[in-house]
Amino acid sequence: MAALQAADKRWLESLFGTRVSFDRRERKLYGHDTAEIPSLIKPIVGAMVPEAVVLPVSEEELVALVRWALENRVALTPRGRATSGYGGVLPVQGGLVVDFFHLGKILAIDSKALTARVQPGLCWEKLDRELAEQHLTLRLYPSSYPASTVGGWLAQGGAGFGSYESGWFRDNVVSARGVLADGTLREFTGSDLDLVSEAEGTTGSSVR
Repeated sequence: MAALQAADKRWLESLFGTRVSFDRRERKLYGHDTAEIPSLIKPIVGAMVPEAVVLPVSEEELVALVRWALENRVALTPRGRATSGYGGVLPVQGGLVVDFFHLGKILAIDSKALTARVQPGLCWEKLDRELAEQHLTLRLYPSSYPASTVGGWLAQGGAGFGSYESGWFRDNVVSARGVLADGTLREFTGSDLDLVSEAEGTTGSSVR
């Protein structure tokens, strides 16, 4: 992948303003998740420090970023709260880490259909607190519930508390809206959800 040039940095600053960082110390923080990389793996993956960190606030920014990255051959690594510890958020090809911190809103709760539409960076505990206001609760949730995100769990896959009755997380997703590698948007439903579930961020960037 190509390294960032001065023109690339200016473009990123024009799109993200203060929500892009090229600071070395901050970039190093985004080069790991909650777990230490095993010593046998470290020599294989090498130094995992991104060239920049960006924090989008809208789907439009994501689309613009993905299209620019494709044209300029810059790797993108999506990141929620990095709680899994399995390396899914590590920037193994350098490039940019896309932090979904600002995309953590609850868009709608349908108490009749028992569904919620949310942004990918939303933490499960925050969603559950909001559901409690309507005398509802989650059917299932991960053990990292206080910190992990909705989009992160779809990308990682797996089961959690409540799965004995409600199944795997993917079985409880109605639809997922993603920004594809070419910058186009796609809604995934039904069996197509298998394309984004457990994909570790390779095919999508938002969920509802």
